[in-house]
Amino acid sequence: MAQERGPVYQASKLSRGAAWVVLACAAGVSVAGIITSGGASAKAVAMSGLFGLVAWALLRLEVRATPDALVSCAGRRIRRFPWADVRGFEIERTGREIAVLLKGDARHRLPIVEVATRKVPAERVRDDLERYWKDHRR
Repeated sequence: MAQERGPVYQASKLSRGAAWVVLACAAGVSVAGIITSGGASAKAVAMSGLFGLVAWALLRLEVRATPDALVSCAGRRIRRFPWADVRGFEIERTGREIAVLLKGDARHRLPIVEVATRKVPAERVRDDLERYWKDHRR
């Protein structure tokens, strides 16, 4: 039996494609700097490493609702919030960010690019997440 898919929010296909290009170029510059091992190779490797890390973070940027938890990855680490720990969702004052409200008055900002760039209204994303949460909390 296939599992029900919940809402998934990640960077746009254009941004993800650009991140792959930047990641490939950063790797190429690093390899070229190491092979030539000239005086500026350490700087080239450091700068391409920095660009590579930013591109890798953009590729990992995602918020996914699964039947047992809300999964949020802001680029560095993946955080899982079981539905039992979620108290709701809130739109920040700017209208460009959504936060998940957790037990113990904790909150976590969700990295949803569509809301930050105003491509999708924050109310619609919040309503989709709340609907899914209410259907799957225990």
